[in-house]
This record gives sequence, structure tokens and C-alpha cells, in this order.
Amino acid sequence: MLTCYICKVQHRNCSTLFQHLKFSHALYPGHKLRLKCGEHGCSSVFYTYSGFKKHLLKAHGDTFATDSVYKGNVGTDSVETDDVSAHDPLSSSSVGQQSHAKKKQLMDMCSSVIAQVQAAGVSENIVQSLTCSMEEVVNDVHIQAQDAVLKCLSSEVNEQTLNKVRECFENIENPFTHLNTERKRQKYLEKKWKIVEPVEHVLGVRYDTRLDKTTGVYSQIPVNDKFMYVPILGTLDSLFTNQELSTCFQQVKCHEDGIYRDINDGSYLRNHSLFSEQEHALQIQLYYDDFETANPLGPKRGSHKLGCIYFILRNLPAKLNSVLMNIHLVSLFHAEDLKKYGFGPVLQPLVNDLKCLETEGIKVPFSDTPLRGSIVQVTGDNLALHSLFGLVESFSATYCCRFCLTDKTKLQSVFSEDDQDLTFRTKELYSEHFNAVAQNPILVHSFGVKRECPLNALQYFHCSNNYAVDIMHDLLEGVVQYELQLLFQYMVRTSIDLNTLSERIQSFNYGYLERNNRPSAVKIDGSNDLGLNAIQSWCLLRNTPLIFEDIINRNNSYWRVILLLIQIVNIVFSPKITDGMTYFLKHLISDHHKLFKSVFTDKKLIPKHHLMIHYPRCIRKIGPLIHVWCMRFEGKHNFFKKSVKNFKNITKTLVKKHQRQLAFHWENFYFQRFQFGPLKDYPISELDFSEVLRSCPRLNVPCVSTASWVKNFGTEYHIGMIVCTSTENEMPVFQKIVNIIVKDDFF
Repeated sequence: MLTCYICKVQHRNCSTLFQHLKFSHALYPGHKLRLKCGEHGCSSVFYTYSGFKKHLLKAHGDTFATDSVYKGNVGTDSVETDDVSAHDPLSSSSVGQQSHAKKKQLMDMCSSVIAQVQAAGVSENIVQSLTCSMEEVVNDVHIQAQDAVLKCLSSEVNEQTLNKVRECFENIENPFTHLNTERKRQKYLEKKWKIVEPVEHVLGVRYDTRLDKTTGVYSQIPVNDKFMYVPILGTLDSLFTNQELSTCFQQVKCHEDGIYRDINDGSYLRNHSLFSEQEHALQIQLYYDDFETANPLGPKRGSHKLGCIYFILRNLPAKLNSVLMNIHLVSLFHAEDLKKYGFGPVLQPLVNDLKCLETEGIKVPFSDTPLRGSIVQVTGDNLALHSLFGLVESFSATYCCRFCLTDKTKLQSVFSEDDQDLTFRTKELYSEHFNAVAQNPILVHSFGVKRECPLNALQYFHCSNNYAVDIMHDLLEGVVQYELQLLFQYMVRTSIDLNTLSERIQSFNYGYLERNNRPSAVKIDGSNDLGLNAIQSWCLLRNTPLIFEDIINRNNSYWRVILLLIQIVNIVFSPKITDGMTYFLKHLISDHHKLFKSVFTDKKLIPKHHLMIHYPRCIRKIGPLIHVWCMRFEGKHNFFKKSVKNFKNITKTLVKKHQRQLAFHWENFYFQRFQFGPLKDYPISELDFSEVLRSCPRLNVPCVSTASWVKNFGTEYHIGMIVCTSTENEMPVFQKIVNIIVKDDFF
């Protein structure tokens, strides 16, 4: 008997086991398929059913009856034995009893295959052609199978039995017939996965030119400006249908005084009127940004630029929120429409739903009372947040900081929030400044406030209490590249030529884990950046002391600026920060800025330098800043950029594609903590340190599987790597990986 590794149900042969895995656990063939051998003492993993079958026949063939009828991935035997008549196996009643459950399972499998094709970004015309072709193939196979069976039985049974056989075949429906039009597919997938359908909203009317096909003349016609909104309440309902996410949502978060791991450890949530009172209140973190769908260097740049609003649930672990399909779409609109109509009408549907969530809440499977929720923070780059919050979008303006009222003349001398010249923005000051602008139409802005933020209409959120900062843009694409540029210019002037400097950066061994993050050609031309992306900039900063330590004296002031910056970046990007480290960070930032001004006397601190002085307070308010950066949100843009096939009603097309892929993702969602390379089986006695391995209760087996590499939550480890395993006397302890043992997801 063969055992299912998930539910431990036993099956008599390969076909019944494979049908059980597909129909009961939705493990359909695909690039994410991962099958484990459920036999005792075997930890082999396979990515195709054919490979899994070969293993079962070769390694465990003596434990089950060989299925000589099985061909391909789907066997002829059933997962469950139907209660059919023992006297008449060909009776139509037996087929009828079997048909309903089996038809649904077969339809689910076929619809998942089609959804997989749709999720890959294939155009609807190709999906339609593929579905019709599959329908014809199934019909042909059905006819050939019927002819073969009738031919085989014609000389052995009477006409009455042959008629029953024909009746059985006639009762078998082609599953692709129910999916052979776009409308049928949409209807079936909506029913199967409860797809949250986007809603189209009209913003206004504009005139556009359209070709009259009868006259061949372009004429002006009125066209509606529209945007797409995905109801956030529907998305939340759909999200909690996934059992794994519901379980993660209910996990109790441990809190230690003086340690910040998550937003729940910050003072903002602990003093919040909603999140501090209701357990499991929904913590919604919004993100806003614009992205280009056309060639950014082509003539159409800007005309097809889209604005997007995403959200994640901060109640879930950060590792789950890093999965791109766990970043949910709220709204998609044209950036030009935002300039024309403003945020008010675009955000109105979202604000209405959030008001309902704040007062009435939503029902969830694990709670008897509805869960309320609201926005906990809004993240984005500096320009996006200033635009959304109604602040000035120019960072050369007099009041360009969203946290305080320090004017641009004092930015070069205020290095700490303890400075007496620094005044924080508050809810009352924000209202006062907005009222000043509203009462005086001539006034463009008052202390940087231009207009009211639509999200301020919510009961439990105000933009003055938003402490999210984007350390990716502020540091990695801002301050880090700016200061490395200045350091490299100094080195070229004093000790090394430009070619040698570039060669050192290019030829340095950054290590196995950084092989994809190593910096490309560095641009040293006097600008404020190096032409690197955020990860390349981070990699270069960490390794700069190793690349150039033999050139510059460690007491050099230029060098000490970079060393202070490295210390700041290490703390800011840490996922776990103590309260004392935030105060140490405050002094590091102050010392860094003072040293920068004394070393680079002819250079000014950029606005992103000033934002750094607010980091310690932001950490104490909302926890580690790594959880509110824009890195993963910007990765979400790639789905829409890759899905663009034409620009006709682009927002509606992209939103519908996203929702279909999201539904398919939830059905097949399996959060893999471990991933590993090809496995090889060895007797445990042949491995090094076999005595040590036998002392582990989990490895008390005669044979184990080994791998050359393994990923744990995305971090890759391989044989020969040196890793830090602990600390002794405040010093790290390093050890070398000599082997990787795989045993039932235990390494």
C-alpha cells in the first residue's frame, strides 16, 4: 500500500494515489508542484508525477500492487470506491452515482490548467484557441477509446451489454466544453474561487480622437475617464478563506519590553484607540506609487503611466507579506487622471469601505464577532507620500519635511530631534495650516500643506501620525550613493586613478550569496548617485572597507564618514532593534551629519539626510523600518509591466488578469519554508560524523538524503559556507557547513 504524505491515507497503487493528490489536495502538474514520498524512512522529493512514479516502482514496488493499466499522470482507478452494483458494473446508475463528484474534480483540474495559462500572462485569444484545441483532442480520445472498447467486446458479449457500454461513454462529458468561451471560463472561475471582481468608476469626461471606419476620418468624441477599484472588503473576505493564512493571522505575537520586532511593539499601536483594544483588529498598510508601462525612453513615456494602490495586512508575519501575491491590489488608475481630478474621487470608494470596516467590521471564520480594522500606516517614496498627504511635492521648498516644520535654511544645522528649533507636525497644526490655505485661495500652501488628505476622513487614521519612511529610497538610492560618490571622487583626486578604482569594484570577490547583487559599472561623474539600484548600492557599501582598506588611512575623515554611515545602515535595516539602539542611532546620525559638514564644506546635506534624524523616533513608534520599505511593493509592479499586451483600456485589462492570477494563487498557496537542491540517498554509516548524526532522534534511520544547497525562508546555504551560529562574550561564533541532511523538511 502507498501512503499519502499529507493525510496518511493508504492507496493500493500509483493511479489511486496520484488521483487522490490531485483531486483531494489540488496538487496539479506545474512549475510549483512538489511531491514527497510518504513511505516510511524515505524523504525523496519530486517535481513531476512521472518521476514520482518511477521512484515508487523502483524503490517501493514490493509494497503495492503494480498498476499495469496506468499511463501518464491520471490513472483509471478512482480515489474512492463508489457504492456501485456488484451484479452489473456497467449499469447506468453506477455511472450516474460516480459522475457528479468525478465531473466536478475533473472540471476543477481542467479549469486550474487554464487558469495557470492565464496567470502566465498569455493573451485571451491564445487561451481561447488552446481551450478549443483541448476540447477537440478530448473528443477524439473519447471516440477512439469507445471504438476500441466496443471492438474488443463485440465478439464476447451480447448487444444489450454493448448498448450499455455505449451509454456509459455517452454519459462522459467533455470538461472543456464547459470552458470553451471566455464567459463560461469567467463564470466558472468566479464560482470556484470567488474571484473579487473589480469595479469600474467614472471620474469625468474628456475629448479624444477616434477613427471613423466608414469615412476614414478622425473625429473628436467624448470619452469617460475611468479607474478600477478592487473592493477591499471582498479581498479581505477572500483572504480568510485560506486556512494557512487564517492560522498565521491568529498567531500570538510575543512582546518584550525594550525590543522592537514588529509594528505591535511600537508605542503607536500600543496607544491606538482601536488596535490596542480589539484583539486581531485588521492592520491595513497601504502603498501608493506610479509606474511606467511603456518604454521609459520611448515617445509614449508618460502617456501610459499608471498609479497604483496596494495593501498588506500587518497582522501577518513579515515573511508571508514578502510574497508578492500577498500584496493585494486596491486601485489602478492613469497618472494623468490623478493630476486632473486629484486623490479625492480616486480614493472615495476605498474610504467608504474603510469607514464600514471601522464601524461594522467583517465576519471571519475563526471569530464569533466581526473584526474591525483601519489603516495602520501608509508607505511609499517621499514624492508619493507628499502627494497623497497634500504636502508640497518639491523638496527644494521651504518646508519640505512631512515630520517637522524645519525650513530648508536650518536643514544644514539641525542634526537631531532634540534641537530646540525643531517643531513636529501634529494633527492640530495640520488642520490649522490647511484651513489657512482653504480660507485664502491666493495662498499656494501654508507651511508645506497644500490640500487635505482624503484619508483623514477616517476615524482611526490621520496623516500626521504616519511614521513610515522608505529606507530604500532615502538611504540605498539616496544618501549611500551620494556619499560613496564623494568618497570615490576624493580617492581619484588623491590616491588612485578612475580605471583602477572601477577595476577594484568589478573584480572584487563579493561571495556566493552576493553573486547576483554585485555592482555593475559605477558612474563617477559628479552627480548625486552612482547609477546603481538599491541592492547593488547596499552590497557596495558593505564591501567598501574591504575593497579599499589598503588605500585610505582608517583615521581619514572622509573614511570615517563612510564608516559611520555603515553603522547607521546596519542598525536601520535590522529586523530586531532594542530601545537602547534607537538612542545610539540618534547620536550616530548626529555625529555623521556634523562630520559630513566639516569634511565636505562645499557640499550640502540633501533632504534625505534630514529625514534620517527622524528614524529613531519612527522605530520607537512603529518598529523596524525594514517592514515599511518599498522594495517588495516595487517588485509587485513587474506583474503589470510584463502583462501589458496592448494599451486599450489598460487598467481594466491588467486588474482582471491580476485577480485571476490571485485566485489561482490562493488555491495552490503553499508557503515553502525550505527549498533544496537535488537529493542523493546515502547510508548514514557512509557519511562523516555518522555517530553525531545517529545521536539525533530525528535521524535514527539507516539511510538519509543529502543536498548541496538549501534555502530557509529565501536565505540560501550551501556546503562549504561559513555561517555565524551564535555569540560568546559578545563575539560571533562561526562554523562551516560540511553536509546538508534532508529528513521530512528537517535540516
